[in-house]
Amino acid sequence: MAEQDKYITAGEGDNISKMAFTAVAAPGPESTSGSTPHEIHDLDQYTPVGAPASKKEVYSYYLYYAGNNGIGSFQYSNLLFQNLIYQAGFNPNVLPLGSSSCDIDPDAPCHVFWGGGNKHKAYTSVVLIGSGLTFLSQALVFITVGSLADFGNWNPWVVRGFSVLSWAFEFGFLGVTTASKWRIAMALYIVSGVTFWASYVFFNAIFPKLAHDLPEVRQAREDLLNGTIDEAQFERTCSMSRSKIMNMSYVWNNAGFTICTALSLAALVGIGADDSVEKNNWGYSVSVAVCTGFWIVLAIPWFLWEKKRPGPKLPAGDSYLTFGFKQTWFAAKQVWTLKQTFFYLVAFFLLADGLSTTLTLISIAQAQVVEFSAISNTYLIMVQGGSAGIGVFIAYYIQKFFKLRTKTMLQITNAGCLIASGWGMLGIWTDKVGYHNEWEFWAFNATFGLTLGPQFSYGQAFMAELVPRGREYMFFSLLGIVSKGSAWIGPIVSSAIVDANGNQWTAFPWAASLIIVPFIGIFFIDEVKSRKECSEYLAREATSLRKLQEETEGKAHTI
Repeated sequence: MAEQDKYITAGEGDNISKMAFTAVAAPGPESTSGSTPHEIHDLDQYTPVGAPASKKEVYSYYLYYAGNNGIGSFQYSNLLFQNLIYQAGFNPNVLPLGSSSCDIDPDAPCHVFWGGGNKHKAYTSVVLIGSGLTFLSQALVFITVGSLADFGNWNPWVVRGFSVLSWAFEFGFLGVTTASKWRIAMALYIVSGVTFWASYVFFNAIFPKLAHDLPEVRQAREDLLNGTIDEAQFERTCSMSRSKIMNMSYVWNNAGFTICTALSLAALVGIGADDSVEKNNWGYSVSVAVCTGFWIVLAIPWFLWEKKRPGPKLPAGDSYLTFGFKQTWFAAKQVWTLKQTFFYLVAFFLLADGLSTTLTLISIAQAQVVEFSAISNTYLIMVQGGSAGIGVFIAYYIQKFFKLRTKTMLQITNAGCLIASGWGMLGIWTDKVGYHNEWEFWAFNATFGLTLGPQFSYGQAFMAELVPRGREYMFFSLLGIVSKGSAWIGPIVSSAIVDANGNQWTAFPWAASLIIVPFIGIFFIDEVKSRKECSEYLAREATSLRKLQEETEGKAHTI
């Protein structure tokens, strides 16, 4: 018996045989059973092949998540950029322009030259533009290569490729330590952010397949096919497995986040980052490099132990260079028929924008309050990472104990995000609260695990409940396109709001409105309806691909 056959689900051949291009299981042709065949919707997209996911593979998945924690690619790189652009800034009310640095009067406006000649703009506005360009570039990358990860053996190499690119760009920060290089810092922040998020999103898209390859899910599948459990029980097992993988990944991610900040803190203290501006600048660059090295070490086990889970072959007549656009266009058209998935993508479009804008605004305020100190920021980041890790761990066990739906947990975290954004609105009218004081940032980061911390993991886990199985990369890349495609809008609009009002806190109402609308809308999304829609989607897709193949073969015969 072949090694792969050894692990085929017991009794599967006696219960069903797959009907090509359908999502319905029919009785086996040689079966003498008179039982009613199970309708298992799109279950056949996950026919077990080879050995189940091993503990070694699962833990290597967690390790990669621990390394790919974003603190260097997203946190320190952004803080380094903010630090240098502030040092390059000047008070626009003092002539000649550029003669009075921003640290002379911290309460005065702080601008940088932007747009050529003597044109200038608030430095906070430029930081928001940098964030917007990062998210827009990510959307373009996802459109270009996202769908390809579904077909053939591309998926492992997509993650590896973007990881290596991100490492290269992050080490580039070692050469950016003076205010005059703030534009280079901005460029590196954008490209390292794009490649980091690409590696993160495509790696994250692996988790539904990994969850469905766990031994307990395979056993549940066998039980379903043998009729000992019903489909609702099977879907419950699948849902909890997805939540388990996603939430435990996030626990490891934040554990890595916390360890990485501790290593960075040790490096910063060793450098004496608080002793001078120059050492503080160098400290940010070193911190990025430390976190990059940490990521490289923890990525190696996954690169070695990842089990191959290839997708279907590319349809005849198509090219890898163009099929990504075709499939994304196909998914964009078909998502209209996946009503629940479509509504969630619309909600996520707004929600991602609101969250990214809120985090950017809080980050800017935090950097100002701690006077761009690398050590102070590291302490706060460490608290945030610890809080997020503990918060997600607690959230998962609360969900498991009370048997709460993934959607319920997502909405609880969304409510916390709305509170965090609403708190910033108070800063418009008073400096007593509203992210004007250091204690508020300690409080925000300490409670991060109850608000924004688990929100991302539950947002992804809920998406997995609305995605046609076997098409995770395509739809998660579509989710990435939607989230990153919208996430540039909030910062750019916020930049305009700040320019118009001269007060960075006036952007918080915009961010809060982007959160509350999808928060309400998600209440009306139904996972049960989504499963039926996904089943019908797979049948339509198969029919379309079959027609394309027949047309291609017909043309070949004609020639």
